[in-house]
This record gives sequence, structure tokens and C-alpha cells, in this order.
Amino acid sequence: MQSLYLKHRPKTLDEVVGNKGTIDSLRSILSRKDGIPHAILFSGPSGCGKTTLARIVKNILGCSDINYFEMNVANVRGIDTIREIDQRCTYASFGGGIKIYLLDECHKLTQDAQNALLKLLEDTPSHVYFILCTTEPEKLIKTIRTRCTTYPVHSLAKHDVRVLLENVLEKENCLKTFPQQAIDEICKVADGSARQALVVLDAVID
Repeated sequence: MQSLYLKHRPKTLDEVVGNKGTIDSLRSILSRKDGIPHAILFSGPSGCGKTTLARIVKNILGCSDINYFEMNVANVRGIDTIREIDQRCTYASFGGGIKIYLLDECHKLTQDAQNALLKLLEDTPSHVYFILCTTEPEKLIKTIRTRCTTYPVHSLAKHDVRVLLENVLEKENCLKTFPQQAIDEICKVADGSARQALVVLDAVID
């Protein structure tokens, strides 16, 4: 059975709860016919929607699954990883269209890998887009940060966590029977994390 966090993951910007300023800015820039940045950086605490937003961007830009590459660079953090991406970028995408590389936990790239990534960001092919996600943007070299269009993703306010929980409970046909006190407690322990709120809800919803 699929977890609530995955089952109810937002697929559009309209479905995202909280971070209104970031969502509005993102919606505005992605609505352009041209001039969409080829390097986007999402920064913020764990569990607050950075990867979810990256996947929504992928859908808005019309990138097919076969041309979308999601990597946790904490596991492959060396310069060889960036060299491999650089080589792949020279090839056209399958079926035409664009390619997107999502580099999660990008702050864990080595110094040499970050320098190689900077060079790639400065000379990105027109059909390639990079989305970087990090909980520690200060660990990225400054030139990478300035090369990207940055969108902060903040922890959710308790009100937003409640809205999220009530939306999911309604979709699960449990809102009328689920104790309000339990919702209050989940809002407290979630600590502003959408993912944590739904993980806890998943554990007690039955």
C-alpha cells in the first residue's frame, strides 16, 4: 500500500500548500514563452517540498520521463559524476524536447565536482535544464549560487500543516471521524515538515 506522503504528493503548483511567495514567483517565471532559467536552485529544510517542486517544474516544462534524470549526489559526489552528465548533455534527448537533471543534496558535491558543475552551468546546451536541491546552500561555492535562479522553500506554518492534513484526510474520507486533538498533535510534532506530518498521519490514521 502506497504511503500517504507519496500518494498525495502535489503534481501541480496549485496543489502545493504553503510557500506562497515562492510558488507565485515560480509560476510567473515558468509561464514565460522564453527566458526560462536553465539552472534553478531550491533551498530549504528537509521534507518541505524541494524535490516535489522539481518534479512539478519537470511536468510544466513538458520533459518526458525518459529525459528526466534524478540523482542523489550524496551517493555519487565526485567529479566523475559531473563529467558523465557533461558528456550526456552533448547528446540530443530521446524523442526531441528537453532534458532535465535534478541534483539532490547538491551541497555534498566535492569542491572539484562543484567547479566542474559551474563550468557546465555557464555553458548549458539549449535543450538541457538543471535543478539543484539543497538543505545547506552555504556549502555551495558562491559562483554556483549566483549562476542559479534561487527559490527558498520554507518550513510550513502550523496553519499550513493543518490545511495539508485536512486536505489529505478529506481525500481519504476520514476528515469527519478523525480526532481534532490528533491533528493538533501532528501539527506540533511535524516541525513544519509536510513529509513528517504525513508520515505521522499514516501511522495513526487507522
